[in-house]
Amino acid sequence: MQAQNHETVNLSKNPIETNEPSIAIDPKYPAFQVLGSNTNKFFISEDGGLQWTEKKLNPPQGFYGDPVCKITKTGNIYMLHLAKNPKKKWPEHFDQIVFEGSTDGGVTFFSSGIGNNPGKVQDKPWIAVNEIKKHKFNDYIYVTWTEFDSYGSINPADSSRIRFSYSADGGHTFSKAITISDKPGNAADGDSTLEGANIAIGKKGELFCVWAGLDKLFMDISYDGGITWGKDREIAQIPGGWNIEKLSGISRANSMPFIVANPKGELVVIYGALTKGNYHVYSISSRDKGITFAPPVQVDQQYSDFQTDAYMPHIAVDSKTGCIYATYYTRRFSNNNVFLDVVVTQYKKGKWLPEYRLTPQSIAPPGEHSFFGDYISIAAARKNIRVAYNFYNQIQNINTVNIAILNTKTLKTKNRNYFGGVLNTVYRQKQQDVVIHAELPGSKNAIVEVYRNKKLIYKNVYETLPNISIEEIIPKSKLGEGLLEIKILAGPNQLNTSFFIQK
Repeated sequence: MQAQNHETVNLSKNPIETNEPSIAIDPKYPAFQVLGSNTNKFFISEDGGLQWTEKKLNPPQGFYGDPVCKITKTGNIYMLHLAKNPKKKWPEHFDQIVFEGSTDGGVTFFSSGIGNNPGKVQDKPWIAVNEIKKHKFNDYIYVTWTEFDSYGSINPADSSRIRFSYSADGGHTFSKAITISDKPGNAADGDSTLEGANIAIGKKGELFCVWAGLDKLFMDISYDGGITWGKDREIAQIPGGWNIEKLSGISRANSMPFIVANPKGELVVIYGALTKGNYHVYSISSRDKGITFAPPVQVDQQYSDFQTDAYMPHIAVDSKTGCIYATYYTRRFSNNNVFLDVVVTQYKKGKWLPEYRLTPQSIAPPGEHSFFGDYISIAAARKNIRVAYNFYNQIQNINTVNIAILNTKTLKTKNRNYFGGVLNTVYRQKQQDVVIHAELPGSKNAIVEVYRNKKLIYKNVYETLPNISIEEIIPKSKLGEGLLEIKILAGPNQLNTSFFIQK
């Protein structure tokens, strides 16, 4: 197998069940990194992400999900997450947003509660920090999130809104929360709910906040550090909305928007939308401080011979170099739009460069009843890039988190998409079939064989390979149950694996 040009590691030598990772890199000392993940996990790495040590955090407000991490230029560690009020039941125990901060490299943490509003649920926070030297609002911490009247309610009387608060003292206290969205969404936690609010900070300290809802992408701007806000603007349409519920193989997925600003002041927003029956990733950009935006650009690179999905994007800017990077899931390496991969791409002069594939082999979908997480994460600092993504471990049957370790040089390599012969299989309970996925670079033909107890029960011959990969979808009725051995004979690629089909 051809060597990869980057490394991939798991959070633990013995993979743990977790999802929704948020990774951050120290802007001055990139070897130091932190990562938070569902529902109450926090990790520290001091060797560039190769090894991670879990640290237990137990704030008095509780710790339950949606972690978001940030390391400032001064080395402070900040994290937001949901509360878990021990006196209340789910989802009412999400009664505030919790801020945790450390000024000693993660040795100790303090916490603050944000936005408690009796009877309301506080969800999906994001963080931004003003790091402009000598600026009036230097070191101010900005927090945005969604407030629900009643989480998951379909009652028209219940609604959702975007909330905002700031801290001028390093997170020890926060301002009284205000609502910055003009038009409410519903409270169903779906496409018509207002979610995904996050902020980019302009060259002069402007706060550019975006969020999704009602099948639209909204923006609001503050020019005085968040004290006052303008009128919401619809800056893009989101056909199909941000909430993805009909994606095969997983329970749900999100394509919420994210915004960044590079040192030149250009704003770039990335988001997902449904187009001609498939999900895709798009971006819009502005070079005039959000007054106007260029038409949407499709970020994911599709092929004309089949249609596949791309979703759950995230974006980051390297504050030292000004380079912007994005990551997302794609199914373009799966002929039948089944298996998942993670790619990274760079934004340059209004365009996205060719994708670089991060997953050493495609990820099997965990199934429609398995929660795979609502977001993944990318961070960049001093030409170092880290991507933390959800990964389904078939051996242990858990969703866990992998980290891809790469740099700007990695993205320039020629062999971007295939690392060698790979064989994947997955049993799909809903479809009652087995999907065999094989990547066979350098092969001109292939033979697929399936054995039970050393007896051949299925065979297919490809006299000519249609492309570098093949996928077999075999009904369970043809294979039965129990232990199977799958073999791929394809010139230099001789691949085999064992696979068990349960009753």
